[in-house]
Order: sequence, then C-alpha cells, then structure tokens
Amino acid sequence: MSVTRRPRDLLRRLDPAQRRWGGAGLVAGLALASVLVSLAGKGAPPSVSSFTGCGGPNRLTVATGADITAGSFRRDLIEEWNRTHTTQVTLVEMADRTDEERAEMVGRARLGSCAYDVFSMDVAWMAEFARSGYIRPYPLEPGEANRYVDNVLEAGQVDGVQYAAPFVTDVPLLFHRRGVPVPTTMEQLWKYAAEHGGYSVQLGDYEGGTVNLLEAILSADGRITDGERIVVDEEDSGERVREALSRWHALLERGVLARGAENFSKEDTFSTFRNGFLERASKNSAEESSLQAFRDDDVAYMRNWPFAFHRLATDRSMYDDQGRLRFGMAALPGAGILGGFNLAISAHSGNPAKARTLIDFLTGHDAQMKLFACSGYPPVLESVYDEYEKNPRTCGQLLAPTAGKGATAAPTDGPASMPTGEDTELTGPMLQDLAAKIHQALLRAESRPQYSYYAAFSEVFRSCARAVVTGDLLAKELDLARFADALRDARQGRAPAEPVRSLAHCGKPEGRQGQ
Repeated sequence: MSVTRRPRDLLRRLDPAQRRWGGAGLVAGLALASVLVSLAGKGAPPSVSSFTGCGGPNRLTVATGADITAGSFRRDLIEEWNRTHTTQVTLVEMADRTDEERAEMVGRARLGSCAYDVFSMDVAWMAEFARSGYIRPYPLEPGEANRYVDNVLEAGQVDGVQYAAPFVTDVPLLFHRRGVPVPTTMEQLWKYAAEHGGYSVQLGDYEGGTVNLLEAILSADGRITDGERIVVDEEDSGERVREALSRWHALLERGVLARGAENFSKEDTFSTFRNGFLERASKNSAEESSLQAFRDDDVAYMRNWPFAFHRLATDRSMYDDQGRLRFGMAALPGAGILGGFNLAISAHSGNPAKARTLIDFLTGHDAQMKLFACSGYPPVLESVYDEYEKNPRTCGQLLAPTAGKGATAAPTDGPASMPTGEDTELTGPMLQDLAAKIHQALLRAESRPQYSYYAAFSEVFRSCARAVVTGDLLAKELDLARFADALRDARQGRAPAEPVRSLAHCGKPEGRQGQ
C-alpha cells in the first residue's frame, strides 16, 4: 500500500497526549537526514524520507540505527543472507542517537507504512511499540526461548507476551589504563579516579545520559521507580536520589568526572579515553612542554559499552612496545543498566513469514558468533558464551572456508598479546575474556522501566537529574514532589505545563531558566 497522508494530516487524528509527546517526534523523524545502506544492489540509494513503498514478495527492509562497531559486520551478515537467499534484504541505517532513530520508526509506524518489515529497536521501546500495535507478537517455542540469556529474552516481552527476538544485548563495563588500581566499589572508583586522571562517563542530553544517571542513582541505593510506581518522592529513596546527584555534581566540579562529561555521548567518551593514550605516548618524547597541555584529557577510567573494546583493541596505537594492551576492562562497580536491540516484525509488513526466517538467521548461533568476534556485538545466546569459555575462535577462524565447531583457536601469549598480521584482529583469549566479563555483567544488570511513554518519562527524568549534576539546579532546590508528579504525568503521555527546558517541573525557582 502507498502512503500519501502528510504528517500534518496525521497529527489531527492524534489524541492530545500523542500530539504533545509524539507529534514533534513524528515530524522530526520523517525529516531526519538518515543513511540508506542498500545491500541488495549498486547505485546511489534513495533517501529514507522517500523510502515509503512496500518491498514486494521477495524483498525485506530492516530499519536500524547506525553501526558504530569496529568492522560493521552487521552489514556483512546481511550480504551473506543476500548471497544465499532469493528474498533480498535492504538495511536502512538511521541516526546514531537512539532518540532520533526512535522518532523515525515511530513516525513510519503511525502512518501505517509498510516500508519497514523488521525493526531493530532499543529494548527501552518495547512497551511503546507493542501496546501501540506497531509490531506483531513473536511467539517462541520453549526450545527456542531456552537458547537466550534469561533477562535478555525478557527484554523482548510486554505484558507477558513475547514481541521480539533479542538480536544484540549490551551492558556497561569499566575500562581502565593498565597499571592503575581496579576498583570494586564506587567509593574506590571515586578515590582512584581522583588520584589517577579522572573517570569518563556519558551525561549528554540523550538516552545514554538517562542510562548513566539511572546507574548513578541505583549505585547509591536510590530509586526512581519500583515496577510501575514512581517512588522518587518517597522519603528514603528521594533523599538518596538527591545525595547521589549532588555528589556527581561535586565530582564534575572537582574534575573527577572527565571535563565535558555533561555533554558526552558514548562516542565522545570513547574518544576522550583513547586520546588520553595517544597524548600519553607523546609525553615520552623530548617535547616535555606538551605534558600539561594534554593532561586534562588523560582519563584513567571510562564507563562504556563493550563495543569500545573492539574499537580500542583493533587500534595498534593501543599497544605498547612489547605488544601488550595499554588498557584493561573490569566489571562496572555499582549498578549497570541493560541495553541492547531486539528484532520485531512490523504490524504492517507484507512478508511476516519471511521476516521471521531472516530473524532466525540473524539470531542463530553462527551469526551471533560472527557478530561478536568480528564487530564486538554482545551475544544474546547462552551457547555463544559457553563456546567462548571452552573454545574461543577469532573472526578470521569463523570466516575461514573450513570454519566449524571443531576448529581451535590459534595459540597466543594471552589476552594482552597484540594480534599478528597486517589487519588487527582480536585474539581468541581476548574474546574469551571479553565474553566472560559481558556474561558476568549481564547476570546482574537492571532494566529500565517498561512504560508505553518511556521516551517522555526519560526526557523528564533526564532534564531534572542533569540539571542537578551540571549545577543548573541546586540539589536542595530539587522539588521531589513536583519531580515525581511530572514523571507520573510523563509515563501517561502528559507533558509538563511548562516547557521541559524551563525546569519548572523540577522545582526551578521562578526567574531562573534552564540552560
């Protein structure tokens, strides 16, 4: 079916809550400058805004975010499918920020567009897409369900119904320079970061900032929600929330949190951590005068997702003269929020059966092994973690024509040994260590609240929490009752009476506007 309705026409049919929280996202989403990666043919691809037609009986279109991993192997996997199947798949890559990606997907879904057959969607959006009827139920037989890590599978469920298959999961890890002490508690992290060059986190005004701020609060035994309930205004939890945010503000002011962290995305954090190594290398040269100029950006610790390990470990500048990694990784002290992406079939797809066959391929054992080894996507299957514990294989070994379960990993000097060959590739022991740390972190990761209007909830929460951390709102000025009421309204789709940026819902004194 063709879509001819303009966004303005659709807005007239939205209820008031949808107009407030969804209308702007719909218009912005349909106007996004996104990237189309066509893996079924050559030539200049059309823009996403013109990609509105249905795919036809032998075509599938997958909507997803930008691939920022090393190697971008997700595209290779789609190419592999296209070489071996009659049904051809086109991968549409959108913005690298999840907020903009969601806006585009929601916009298409509200229009009833059949342009996308499969959504690769952030686990935080599941309730919104399922309860709005944008995606189909995705029932799994017990044998299928048992393949997945338990809490990763549960992230695809809404109201007791499975709506998606896990594709890649995500959980934060702590990266550190080699030679610095490795903290096991938050108090140790603050102490060591102050002594050894700072801690880099993501506090930018986007979903990644929400995740980091939730982790900060949970790590201090505070809570914003308890199941469906908003509990930030309850006495014990509220004071812990205030104390946690106040402390992060003090850490930012003292430089324990890396300079610029209040605006960092995961890419900014990655760059700051990596650049610290490049700058440190220059300090060993004769030009000692560069020491001070670079010191502020030379962080010792970084909170980031597992993709960062592949990006760092495939960079030869991340090794010393003896071929050893110049950084390590460990479990993140305190709480970690579960991330990741699920694969769901659009309610408007004309090819749901073929879409399911594609999802089976992408979530199969071999595909998950390759995604992990070649690009660093954390696996969703228990069998992959089991295999990397017993018989870790590199990307090259998995892609070799004779690759099979009987293949063994090439011997190396251990996890810190630099890969050999012209192209930098992670060794078996490196991947074994990474898989073990991811699996350990997954088992204790916490999920974000499952609200139909989660995006609205996230924006309101982040506006107040960031304001305290950045110093735009004093901790004592945070009105917990007003904050809680605004969160309750947001989870029901009701916007604050004043613009979110005004911070009036946080308790901002009149006459002082948010920055």
